[in-house]
Amino acid sequence: MENFELLAFTILGIVVLVHVILVNITLGTGWISAMARFLAWRRRSADLEIMSRRVFKILIIHELFSGIWGTIITIVLAGMFPTLTAIATDIIFYPILLSLTSILIRIPSIALFWYTWGKIKPSIHAALGFVMAISGFGVPLGFRSIFAQITYPNAIELATEGLRSLARAAVFLNPLYLPLFLHTWFGAMSIGGFIVASFFAIKGNVNPKFAWTGLWHGVLFLGVQGFVGPFYFLTISNYAPIIYDNILGLSSATFDIQLVFVAKIVTVGLLVFVSTYCWRRLQRGKGVVPRYELALGPMALLVAIFGEFMNDGGRFPYLILNGNSGILPAEFVNVYVAVPSLVLYAVVGTLMLFVALFMVTAYYALNRRFLKDLPY
Repeated sequence: MENFELLAFTILGIVVLVHVILVNITLGTGWISAMARFLAWRRRSADLEIMSRRVFKILIIHELFSGIWGTIITIVLAGMFPTLTAIATDIIFYPILLSLTSILIRIPSIALFWYTWGKIKPSIHAALGFVMAISGFGVPLGFRSIFAQITYPNAIELATEGLRSLARAAVFLNPLYLPLFLHTWFGAMSIGGFIVASFFAIKGNVNPKFAWTGLWHGVLFLGVQGFVGPFYFLTISNYAPIIYDNILGLSSATFDIQLVFVAKIVTVGLLVFVSTYCWRRLQRGKGVVPRYELALGPMALLVAIFGEFMNDGGRFPYLILNGNSGILPAEFVNVYVAVPSLVLYAVVGTLMLFVALFMVTAYYALNRRFLKDLPY
């Protein structure tokens, strides 16, 4: 693989990884915020309304940055991988349309949910919160079909035979599609819960009741992941042997990432261990918030990073897999643009600098009250 192809592959991997992690945070926190708002209305609980608004601030901050990285993905695909973009927007048209429709609903509903707080009937506002939360799940419902297709190209094969109309419908029948989406969905719910639990363990935000709500969301969906994760992994073993071999570091591996797999398992174990102790200390929101609960959110994100790296980087050196072989990025790279390797290295460094700056900004936005809060 030439330098340009390798770095183009790397840039695409970085932007996808960052975007997917941010989307996981927004999906999980969006659901928790909507549920808390609904319960605040039904139970007439001022505390739950405060929690809903504070959790929603987590979503707002990450949603803005997530949208930026989604735009960067589009630029990278259109500029560096125009052939792949053409294939995706043709064969995978319906799932992409589903995702774009969900985005068109989600963005206005996020703004409406924030700016109509306290200005419309609580029942209508709670319903708007569910529109905001549920529309978010339509985004991976569509875009995850792209990952399923470049891993097991059943629809692409039909398209090469001239059956384009049939191929556009076949994308929903990809055997990797459902387990990958479920794995993404439950993972987002778990991450959202642990992020909320960590947020309410930060000095100045400490609240046992709110932290407990986040904790049980995280633990519940982490338990579900204990079934969905292996289901997806077994599906990969049948339909994507290259990724499976690379994850386990078998002799036929094209890119040995066994250490990443081990790191993920160890991190999951630590997440279970720490969350168990937090569960005992919180006592259903009536106990105390232990300081080590701060580690839950970062550990959950680390698990997601390892998992997404295996899912995407595990295909190296191929971009589209096909059984025990695949198609190299060179087949899709833009041949009309010659970019020096030094420029691409600078782009990668700039992207990582943006990530660091966002982390600092997010910290101050959440802990320095940049967004107006509800009074106690």
